[in-house]
Amino acid sequence: MLTFAHVSHSFAQQHLFADLNMQFSAPRIQLYGANGSGKTTLLLLAAGLLTPSSGQVLFEQQNVLQPTAKQQIGISASKIQLPEFMSAQALLNFHCHQHQCPVDAVLIDQLALTPFLHTKIADLSLGNYKKLSLLTALLHQPRLLLLDEPFNGLDEASRQVLLQLLDEYPGQVILASHEPLALQHAPLQQIAIEQLKGMAA
Repeated sequence: MLTFAHVSHSFAQQHLFADLNMQFSAPRIQLYGANGSGKTTLLLLAAGLLTPSSGQVLFEQQNVLQPTAKQQIGISASKIQLPEFMSAQALLNFHCHQHQCPVDAVLIDQLALTPFLHTKIADLSLGNYKKLSLLTALLHQPRLLLLDEPFNGLDEASRQVLLQLLDEYPGQVILASHEPLALQHAPLQQIAIEQLKGMAA
């Protein structure tokens, strides 16, 4: 379970969250709100990639800033830049070596990325870049999966693969998406970012 405990955060002189207290306990959560409302920032805080101005973010009662907690978290977000000098295959190999997990050739093939594994990341199309970003979030099977606009740039076949994966994923999934989503088996709790901003203690 992901917990925000008295979290405040400002970005570029904009106060996004003030004393936010919230437990994200549902297995599937969709965040929605206008561009610039703080969806991506919330995910980056949850992943331990941003340090809150005050308060703590915890996953399973462990501060997400701790390396052991980060091992349990996977994130795909547009603000996380992939190393452009590497090939897609080299990045996946490095990622799986770091997390001691196998490179899932079946999932890579389902997302139709196999023909582009030897392409430099700088030369990937928007859709293939998104697929690679999703794979770096997914391959180590994190207990907390954070996805920022995961369907942007995906072809229809890949969208269906991702929807099925999210429906069956064994961990908690929190995603930010403008699209109305429906999963067959996993109820999807929808939370407005503006609602969170009103949850000060």
